[in-house]
Amino acid sequence: MLIHHKRVLISFIGLVAACATLAGCGEGPRQAGSAAIVGSDAVSLSTVQRQVDSVYAKPEVAQRVTQLGGTPADIAQLMVTRDVQHIVYGEAARRDGIVVDEAQVDAELNKPAVAAQLAGQFLIDQESKRDMVRDRIIAKALATKYFDRLIVTVDMVATATRQDAEATARRLAAGGAQADAVLATGDANTALRGLPLRAAAAPTLATEPIFGTPAGQVVASQSTTTGQWTVLRVTDRRFEGPPVTDPNLSAVSRLDDRSLEVIGRRLTQPLSEELGVRINPRYGAWDPVKLMVLPTDQATSMIVKTAGQNP
Repeated sequence: MLIHHKRVLISFIGLVAACATLAGCGEGPRQAGSAAIVGSDAVSLSTVQRQVDSVYAKPEVAQRVTQLGGTPADIAQLMVTRDVQHIVYGEAARRDGIVVDEAQVDAELNKPAVAAQLAGQFLIDQESKRDMVRDRIIAKALATKYFDRLIVTVDMVATATRQDAEATARRLAAGGAQADAVLATGDANTALRGLPLRAAAAPTLATEPIFGTPAGQVVASQSTTTGQWTVLRVTDRRFEGPPVTDPNLSAVSRLDDRSLEVIGRRLTQPLSEELGVRINPRYGAWDPVKLMVLPTDQATSMIVKTAGQNP
């Protein structure tokens, strides 16, 4: 029941949001004074503490958090996740030439559906809501630009335990006879080789690591619902799909805003890895596949580079 309540709490926060004041210095951020470091940017310890304090300073909000099974540690993890994502979204916008001005943010905030949704974000102040909307606009812009053209080819293996998943991931990453043996031992329910997938043909999967993992990597991640481990080896990932004209495909124009936001967030997976995310151990650890801060013993996803990929 506690786990369920914490998931409800997470849904109120909105993990695609972000707002913190970011602290850096000329010599680069130092982990000792930072809650998180992303590339050359940092989130200060004082910023996260101030965010947590602001939640518990409001008795009605603190009571609701407690009723949902939340603790100050849970809130801090959510805040640091938001802050990390904000940095990544900002860099993604810079690289892709995405500019979000205040008028766009105002227009989005004035949409009845958005206003209704944000009304439930009881842990986020008004300015933070503007930053949340700004990041959502960036996420939707990324999805709009890339979704229709994204194609991947993957090998997939299902395993029951972390130990099996780790061993499978390393064998797939080694390639050659080791990988062949792994893929040959399963049936269609446990192992698939060379599966071509297009995001427009599988929009639900477009939110998953299968479409966010760079070519030349193997990732292993555990389902939060079934507990099963999935190991993926992405052999090809490109943005060269033909225009979506087939009525059986889901063109980006047919997706709702929420789908676009989540797909856009998944598209930042390679960038967050490239930038590098380091979390102060007091808050937990960064899960590079789930793209969030988790308690250290829960941040279990693994990334293994294949033979020949740059370290």
